Amino acid sequence: MKKLVYIFLGLCLVFGCTDDTIPPIDVGNPNAVYTLELDFSDEFPVGHNLGLNYYNDITVGVLDYSENSVRLLTASGTSSCVLAGNSLDSLSSVNQVAAPIENTYYSSYVGLGQLIKDDNGTIYSVFHSEQHDGTQCPGNVQGFYASVGLATSSDNGQSFQLSDSVLIENTYATNYDNGQCDGGLGEPSITFSKDSTKVFVYYGDHNRDGRGVNICMSMFNVNANHVPDFDNPYYLDSDNSFTNEVIRSKEVVVGMGNSDAIFPHVTYNSFSDSYIMVYSENNYGEFLNGATNPSASGIYYKQSDDGINWDSPATQLITDWSIPWSFDSHSFSWHPNLIYNNENQTEGYLIFSKASSLQEGHKMWAVKFNIVAN
Repeated sequence: MKKLVYIFLGLCLVFGCTDDTIPPIDVGNPNAVYTLELDFSDEFPVGHNLGLNYYNDITVGVLDYSENSVRLLTASGTSSCVLAGNSLDSLSSVNQVAAPIENTYYSSYVGLGQLIKDDNGTIYSVFHSEQHDGTQCPGNVQGFYASVGLATSSDNGQSFQLSDSVLIENTYATNYDNGQCDGGLGEPSITFSKDSTKVFVYYGDHNRDGRGVNICMSMFNVNANHVPDFDNPYYLDSDNSFTNEVIRSKEVVVGMGNSDAIFPHVTYNSFSDSYIMVYSENNYGEFLNGATNPSASGIYYKQSDDGINWDSPATQLITDWSIPWSFDSHSFSWHPNLIYNNENQTEGYLIFSKASSLQEGHKMWAVKFNIVAN
C-alpha cells in the first residue's frame, strides 16, 4: 500500500529567476501547498549484485542519470567508487576511484559523494575523510577525526584528484579530546545556490564542546566564469552572515530533544522553489533509556527558502535507528539522498542505506517519491 508522507511547504514562487547553467523548466503553482509522497510499494535494492557492502556510506553523487545510463558516486567500506548500469535497478559494474593514503588527512577513510559540475564540465565532489585514533564507537566502529575534502574530475568521473588540504577549516585541532570517539567535521553535502552565484556546503560538526553533533554550513562564491572559488571559504556567523574569518560555523539544523541532526543531503528543488534537506535524527535518548524500538529516530525532511534558514517543521519520513548502536541487535537506516529523475524535479528516488544489523553490513535501497502541488 502506498504510504503518503505529507510535507507542507508554504511557498511563494518567484518567476523569471533563471540562469544559463540550468535549462528553463516549468515551475509549480505559486499558491500551492506541496506534498511529498513516498511510495513504499516501489522500494528496491540498488547494486546488491555488485559484491559491495557498507554502502552508501556517505552521500551519493549523480554523474549520469539518463534513459539508458546511470552512474553514481559514493563510498563503500573505506574507499570510493562509481556504480554504473542501464538503470537504477540494474547497476552492473563498479570502479574504485579513491582510496585512503597514509600520512594524509584521509589516511583511514575517503568517501566521495554528492557533486556539482561547472560550465566547463569539471566535477566537484565534497568528501568525508577520517583519521582513525584507536578508539571504538558503538557497534565496534573505529573512532575517528573527520575532515571535509574536495575531489575534482575533468574526465566525467573516470578519475578524481583529491585536495592536498581540507576544504573547510576546523577551529579544533586533530588531537582535541571531546570525550567521545568521534570528532572533527564530516558527512558533507554540496549544492549550487538557486541563482548559481554561490556554492553551499553542509556538514556535521562532531566537535561537541557545548553543542551536540549537528548540521552546519559554509559558502563559496562562484566567479564570473561560473567556476567556484574553493580557495576562499566563508563561515556562517551567529547573525546568519558569512565571514571569511575562520570561525566555528553556526548550526543550521539542530536535533530535537535528546537527538543529533546528522547526515545532511541538500538540493535546490526548482518545482517548489525551495531547498530540500533530507537528514537523520539520531535520538540517543531513546537508546540510552532502553527503548526496544525507536519512535523519534530516523530519516527526516526540512525545507528552506534561502538554504540558510531552516525553520520549517521537520517531518519524519522513515522511523528506524539512525546509527548502529550495537553490532548485532538492531536495524538502522541512514545517509539519505534525493535523486530526481525528471527535468521538472517533481519525482525521483529517496536513496539511503539500511540493514537488519551492522553484523550484515549495510546496503543501498531506493524508494520512489513524488512532489505534488495541491
